[in-house]
Amino acid sequence: MNKWLSSLAIIALTGTLLVGCGSNAAENASSGEGGNSGKITLKLLQNKPEIADKLKQMLADYHKVNPNVTIEPEVTADVPTRLKTMFASGDEPDIFTMKGYADMKNWQEKLADLSGEPWVEDVLPAAEPGMTIDGKKYGFPLAIEGYGFVYNKVLFAKAGIDKVPTTLTELKEVNEKLKAAGITSYAEAYRENWPLGQHLFSLPFSYEPDPEGFAKKLNEGTAQVKDSPYMKGFFDVLDMTVNYGKGQDSLGLSYDAEVASFASGKSAMMQQGVWVLQPVMKINANIQMGMFAIPLTDNPEETKLPVSVPNYYVVNKNSKHLDEVKKFLAWVHDNGQKYLVESFQFTPAFTSMKATADLGPLAEDMGRYVAENKTLPWAFALWPNGGIREQFVKPLQQYIAGQMTKEEALEDLQKSWTAAVD
Repeated sequence: MNKWLSSLAIIALTGTLLVGCGSNAAENASSGEGGNSGKITLKLLQNKPEIADKLKQMLADYHKVNPNVTIEPEVTADVPTRLKTMFASGDEPDIFTMKGYADMKNWQEKLADLSGEPWVEDVLPAAEPGMTIDGKKYGFPLAIEGYGFVYNKVLFAKAGIDKVPTTLTELKEVNEKLKAAGITSYAEAYRENWPLGQHLFSLPFSYEPDPEGFAKKLNEGTAQVKDSPYMKGFFDVLDMTVNYGKGQDSLGLSYDAEVASFASGKSAMMQQGVWVLQPVMKINANIQMGMFAIPLTDNPEETKLPVSVPNYYVVNKNSKHLDEVKKFLAWVHDNGQKYLVESFQFTPAFTSMKATADLGPLAEDMGRYVAENKTLPWAFALWPNGGIREQFVKPLQQYIAGQMTKEEALEDLQKSWTAAVD
């Protein structure tokens, strides 16, 4: 995954992938017009412009073994906006990418039930919750991603730190050791919305024994944000990232500045995930780094890594070629090691696929948490829609700036949640 807040630019892949059906091919296939009887065109709406060329190659390879099927891709950084336009105009895609949990529930009436597909039993347990509604499976997980504190192993060793912290107290000790060695712990990108208002702030929600149940209580008004017993740990961690980092100057730091500071060895940690591997390596190919879960309590058994699926393939249940779309998904699964893992460089969400060394040390560390069943859901996917993620960052920034107390920030956060569900 690249930056969460990519610029809203649509990258259309011009023309069809291969010589074959034109824009009306789907209708021609069903009517037999123009001598195209048996020819099928499927429309695919895909996020991640950075894999556009690799996606095109995968679809071309699929066409080679299924010459009657042409899949026309459109790749955009803003699938939700484009999706609304396509459905409103009647130019609906057959298959498209979608986030799980709340987003998938909002679109449930448009989605095909995939519960009976052969690959469902191969899905990793961590990938299932986001694609499951009332026991039915609606998504094909493309990858898993996790986030925590990414750390510089050399700087940790220089400060005499021989193991990653698993409790809040140990995290404080790590910061003190780095400070004593003259090393800045953090340079957090708190100018951005998503590292602070989405990833970090969702941790106390993720730590809840029943994140979905807690979100439901918040929606119903029977609980408030401040009721989470993990909220104190969140503010303790937030305070550490500020006090052992750049202080209020963190509010002016961008994602690029955060990555540059870490990659150049100017800071020892950053709250990020597996997606930062390539940006960091471009700056410092020799850096030795790892990732650990962010503790919110002094119980090491509670310290787990947020791991989830950033995007699923979902199927338009009104597709004229539903069986062909399902056949394509089965082929992607069967060839997932080659395309999803080795070509797209995704960490696999299926048990039969294996992460490669090319995915790097962050994916390797994430894999250990997954193997040990020490993972948490991405609770921000359970939050109400309507820009709440953008709203959450404001009181937290004001808290960092000293313009709000903790209690005032929590009250403002609650107002945003209440307004989103009213």
